[in-house]
Amino acid sequence: MDHDDQHRRALRSLIPGLLLSGTAVVALVVVADPARALQVLMTASPTELAAAAVVSVLSLIARAAASRELVDRRVGLGGAFAALNIGYLANNLLPLRAGEAARSVVLGRRSGLGIVGGAAAVAAERLLDVMLAATILIAALPAVGVDAGWAAPAAAAGAAMAGVTVLLVVARRRELIIAWLEPKLAPRPRLAALLPRLEAGFDGLAKPRRLLLAACWLGLSWLLAVIFFWLVLRAFVPEAPPEWAAFGIGVLAFGIALPSSPGAIGVYEAALVGALALCGVASADALAFAVASHALSFSITSVCGLVALIRQVPGGAGIADRARSLVGSREN
Repeated sequence: MDHDDQHRRALRSLIPGLLLSGTAVVALVVVADPARALQVLMTASPTELAAAAVVSVLSLIARAAASRELVDRRVGLGGAFAALNIGYLANNLLPLRAGEAARSVVLGRRSGLGIVGGAAAVAAERLLDVMLAATILIAALPAVGVDAGWAAPAAAAGAAMAGVTVLLVVARRRELIIAWLEPKLAPRPRLAALLPRLEAGFDGLAKPRRLLLAACWLGLSWLLAVIFFWLVLRAFVPEAPPEWAAFGIGVLAFGIALPSSPGAIGVYEAALVGALALCGVASADALAFAVASHALSFSITSVCGLVALIRQVPGGAGIADRARSLVGSREN
């Protein structure tokens, strides 16, 4: 396949995400009043927003600490934080969740596990994220009038435990998995050569203490994320309880998993506006909150990612060259 064909296929792959983001933006314009949302946005409490920004950074640090545990502490907290935010920067600017690949490269290089080991840690974190997001969403159902009694917290706890159990079982059985893959990858020497790195990438996951610490750090990161959303929401809806923010972030976590434009523009806002509509928040207030929280998250992760990228690839190259040098690296 020549370069032009690859370029055309890449462009075609962007169409579903761009269409979904465009549809979400149109729906927001129809459902909410953009002019009113802008007025609400201008009246936001700067104190609440400043406090939210600090909490957001703390949430990122907790997530980096979880990432560090998942690679068996083969990287420092600073290296894990750099990899995390370079990944977010790529997701903010590039389509198709390119940040996951970029983060795997940086984390793998920093930890010595290679891109396969880095990808294993990132995939494990994403599985834990799904379980924690489901936990938060289920626990926050009473915020929208769903009275599930004891069933909601029980289901939430079950979802969280299921995620940890699956990861632990897979990691403990890694030798069997590698043995199963070896004959299948034998005709492809380059892929087969990556299997030892994949096995090493499961080292941290195979240790219950490391995995539980990672889950605890991720749990703290999600708790801080809920506080971040609550502080931003209070800047526009002062009477908002924390449960509204928890429900909103739970819906958002699954909403932005859909294909969209870089930075999830439109889809991010539509998910939050829809979630808060179920909580009884006016659409203009919800849109102002969604835009403010998105802008804060985007700005913080982009600045942190840009600084990390500059430090990761030293020298006189420009930013674009640094990014290509980083993501385009090849491993033996």
